[in-house]
Amino acid sequence: MSGGADLTGGSAADLAGPGAGNAALARRWQGVMMDNFGTPRLPLVRGRGTRVWDAEGNEYLDFVGGIAVNSLGHAHPALVRAVCEQVASLGHVSNLFMAEPTVRLAERLLRLAGRPDGRVYFSNSGAEANEAAFKIGRLTGRTHMVSASGGFHGRTLGALALTGQPAKRLPFRPLPGDVTHVPYGDVEALRDAVTSGTALLVLEPVQGRTAWSCRRRAICGPPARSPRRPGPSWCWTRSRPASGARAAGSRPSPRASRRTW
Repeated sequence: MSGGADLTGGSAADLAGPGAGNAALARRWQGVMMDNFGTPRLPLVRGRGTRVWDAEGNEYLDFVGGIAVNSLGHAHPALVRAVCEQVASLGHVSNLFMAEPTVRLAERLLRLAGRPDGRVYFSNSGAEANEAAFKIGRLTGRTHMVSASGGFHGRTLGALALTGQPAKRLPFRPLPGDVTHVPYGDVEALRDAVTSGTALLVLEPVQGRTAWSCRRRAICGPPARSPRRPGPSWCWTRSRPASGARAAGSRPSPRASRRTW
């Protein structure tokens, strides 16, 4: 891509690459990507704010936020400016060297947490953060850990051992660690599970993968369903076509790609 390319405002055809179009992009994806989650139903080529566009120019509202990490949305000017300024001066240097932005972020996190004497460990994902906690627990000399049924803590082996969803764990047994899973929200079961040999207690304040929808149903009743497609919650919601009317007989783009929970 040329240095003058506009990543925030280019057309779908400009950004989709060779063989532009949802079907073409899906075929290319299938030719080079591992099929661990199946082929995603919605190819995306650009975004701005809370809206994203597919390879055919259809516009959607993004309710996912990169699985709850893109709080500023897509192509936010402040984020684009900060990234460009940083890579123009210093790119990735690993943890073999010190860099001022890393130290400044750690200092700010400690201030926000009210932990002036704390220490910060940066990792690339939640699974890696949980793996680090797993290792720190081992350093205590204790091996027992407690987690909640229904919880999701990642897909690496240590994080899977903590994850309270058997369908995700079973294909990869034996998993490391001595982990007890207790019912989510059961305080007495939690008290009984924690002993002097327990090194870690790993809990999600809100279980967003499975248990949330079950507890929501119990509290709020069944979720509203779309008249066109059943399901309690979806990642992507179609906003409106940006490329005009479709050709007669053509297949409509999906209104959603995959379920959030």
